[in-house]
Amino acid sequence: MNVDTQKNFVATAPHQEQSGRFSSLLRMLLNSWEIYAILLIAAFLRLYRISTTEFDADQANIFAMAYNAVSHGHLVATSNIASIGIINPPAIIYALMIPAAFSANPIGGAILTALLAIAAILLTYIMTRRYYGRLAGTLTALLYTFASVPIFYARFMWNQNMLLFFVPLLFWFLYRGVVARRSNWLFPSVILLALLLQFHASSIVLAASIIVAWLLAPRKTWHWYDIVLSLVGILVLYSSYILWLFHSHFQDIHILLSTSSHKVLIDAQALFFYLQLLGPFSSPPAYNPHAILYPYWSAFTWIEPVMTLLLVGGILLMMFRIIWSPVAIRTQHTRRTVVGSLLRWWSELRASPERCGYCILLSWQIIPLLYLTRHNIVLHEHYFIMFMPGPFMLVGIFVAKIVDWTRRQGRISGKAVLRWGVLALSLVLILAQGVTGWGYVFDLTHGNFDDAYNVGSYYNDLATLQQTLTQAEQLAQQHHFNHIYVSADLATFDMYQYLVGHTKISTSVFADSCMVLPGVESGGAILLATPHNHWTTLAVHLDQATQLATLPHPGGPSFSFYALHPLVATQNASDNYNQEVKFMGVQSLPNGSQSTAVTRWQMLRSAQPGYHTVYNYVFKRSTQGTNTALARRQCSFDSLRAGDQILAPLGNITGMASILQVSNYTTLPVTMNRTILGMFPLQIDTYKQYDTVNNVLKDTKGANHIPLTPSRPKVSPQRG
Repeated sequence: MNVDTQKNFVATAPHQEQSGRFSSLLRMLLNSWEIYAILLIAAFLRLYRISTTEFDADQANIFAMAYNAVSHGHLVATSNIASIGIINPPAIIYALMIPAAFSANPIGGAILTALLAIAAILLTYIMTRRYYGRLAGTLTALLYTFASVPIFYARFMWNQNMLLFFVPLLFWFLYRGVVARRSNWLFPSVILLALLLQFHASSIVLAASIIVAWLLAPRKTWHWYDIVLSLVGILVLYSSYILWLFHSHFQDIHILLSTSSHKVLIDAQALFFYLQLLGPFSSPPAYNPHAILYPYWSAFTWIEPVMTLLLVGGILLMMFRIIWSPVAIRTQHTRRTVVGSLLRWWSELRASPERCGYCILLSWQIIPLLYLTRHNIVLHEHYFIMFMPGPFMLVGIFVAKIVDWTRRQGRISGKAVLRWGVLALSLVLILAQGVTGWGYVFDLTHGNFDDAYNVGSYYNDLATLQQTLTQAEQLAQQHHFNHIYVSADLATFDMYQYLVGHTKISTSVFADSCMVLPGVESGGAILLATPHNHWTTLAVHLDQATQLATLPHPGGPSFSFYALHPLVATQNASDNYNQEVKFMGVQSLPNGSQSTAVTRWQMLRSAQPGYHTVYNYVFKRSTQGTNTALARRQCSFDSLRAGDQILAPLGNITGMASILQVSNYTTLPVTMNRTILGMFPLQIDTYKQYDTVNNVLKDTKGANHIPLTPSRPKVSPQRG
C-alpha cells in the first residue's frame, strides 16, 4: 500500500487536459479494492432496515412541505424552525423534492440522506488519498464509516444531516485551489457555504476556512468574475427567503440579534461534543440497559481516549510543519528583521502546497471549535456535524505519517516495531469501532432503547407508524367500518397528520387531550391510540370502545386499536349552541382515584383536511358570577365530521354552579402569493402558521355561555 505523501502535492500544470485528470482518478479507483469493501460496509450500516428511520415532527413537516410543493407546483421560502427560534431557509425542502417527486412515502428522504452520507465517505477517501496517500485515505474512510455519530445522522432526514456530504465537498474545492493550484474553486466554495448556511446556521464559521484559502491560494487560481458569480449565486439561492424576510418584517433577524445579547459562557461544552464525534457511542450503553453491548460497554471506553491522543498528535504534527520552515533554518545566519523573517516565512508557506493543505485542515477544525467555546446559546451535538470528517482525517493522516516515517528509516528494529505497533493499534481501533457501530445500528433498528429518553417527547420510527395505519385499515375492512380515528399526542400529531393523507380509508387525527366518538349516522369506526395516550379510557368507561389489538412500539408502550361504537344521548341541555357544536351533557367518570367531569359535544359541521391546517376548539368551565376559570381544555383536529361527538374533560365536579364557554379558531399556513409579469400567479409556501381570530360561540339566546350543574345524565350506547 503506497503511503508516499509527498508526490501528491505536486501542482498540476494549468495546461493539463481535463480528460487526463479524470482518467487518473478513474485508474486510482479501479486499483483501490479497499474502497469497494468500505462502501459496502458503509451502505450496510446506513441502509440496514432504513424503514425504521426516525420520523418525528421535524421529519414529517419538512417532507410534507416538499411533497406539497411538488404536488401543487409551489415554490418554498422557508423550512422548519431552528433550535434558537428562527425559521430556516428552504434548502432542505428543495433537496427533499427529489424523492417527493417519485413517491409520497417519506422513506425516500431517509434514503437520499443515507446515500449522500455514503457518497461523503467516498469523497473523503478520494480527497485524503489524493493529497496524503493511500494508507491515510483508507484509515480515514474506515474510521469515518464505523463511528456511531456519523451513522446516527446518516439514517434520517434532517436539515443539518445534509452537512455530512456538502461539508467535505466544500473542502474538496478549497483543496483544489490551495493545494492542487487549480482554478474554478472560489465560486463553488462560496455557493456551497451559502448552501450550508441554509442547512444549519452554525456553518457560518466555515467562512474562516474560505478566507484562509483565499489568502493562501495563488492569484492565478481565482478571478474577479468568481466574486460576481458568487454574489449572483447567493442572490438566487436566497431569493425566496429574502421575500420571506420582508414579509415577516425581518423577524428572524431580530431573533438573531436578541440571541447575541444573551449571557456569554466560556466552557468545555464544545470540546465535549467535538470529542464525542470520535467516541464509539453517541449515547453510551451505560445509559441504556437495553443495549446489546450494555454488559460489555466498559471494554470499549478506551476508544475515545486513544482517538483523542491520535487527534492531538495529528494537530501538533501539522502545526509543527506549518511553523517550521526548512529554508528558514538553512538561512538563519542571514541577518533579517522580524518583519522580513515573517514575510519570508509567509512566502515559503504559500509556496508549499503541503503546508497550505495543513492550514486549511486546521482552520476547519480549530477556528470553529474556539468560536463555539465562547457561546451564548445552548449547544447541541448536531451543531458539530460540520466538523466531520475532519477529525478522522487528522487521525488517519497522523498514523500514515508515522508509518511513512518509520518505513523511510530503513531496517532499524525500533522503527519497525513502532510501525507495526501503530498499524496493529489502528486495526484494533477500527475493529472496535466496527463492533460498536454495528451494535448501535442493531439497537436502533430493534427497539433496544427507552423511547422516552428525550424529555418532552419520545422516539418514533417510520415503519411502525406506517404499520399502525396499515393494521387500522385491515381492522376497518374486517369490521366493515368506513372511517378511522387516530388519537395522537404531541409527539405524533404532525407525523400522523401527514401520513393519514395517503391512506385508502378515510382517516382523521385528533389530539389526545380529548376523545372523539362517531355519530349515529356514521356508524362504527376504528380508533388507533398512540402510546402514552391520555384519554382513550373515556370511551372504555362509557362502554363505547372495544379493544381489538395492539402493535409493539419500539422502546416503549404499544399502540392500541379499538372498535368505536356510536353514542346516543337521551338528554340535551335546554340552553344550547346553534353553531359549530352542540352541548349534549356532562357526566362524572373515574380518573384514577378521583372523578372527572366529562362534557359531551356534537360536531355540527364538516371540514376537510388541509395542508398544515388544524381546527381548534377551546372548552372552558368557570365559576358563575365571578367567571373564575376552573378548567380549560383545547381539542385539536386535522378534519371535522358532522355528527361526531367530542368528549372534553373539564376537571373534578364540585358543588358550586359553573358555566361553560366554547370558542374556536383555525390554524392555517402562511403563504405568499405573487404574480409574475402580471399574468402568472405563483404561490410560495412557508413553514410559518397563524391562528384565525378566536371566535366565542353563543347559545340560542345570544349568551356566550351556558349554565352547568354537576349532574349525571344517562346515556344509552348504540353499537353499530
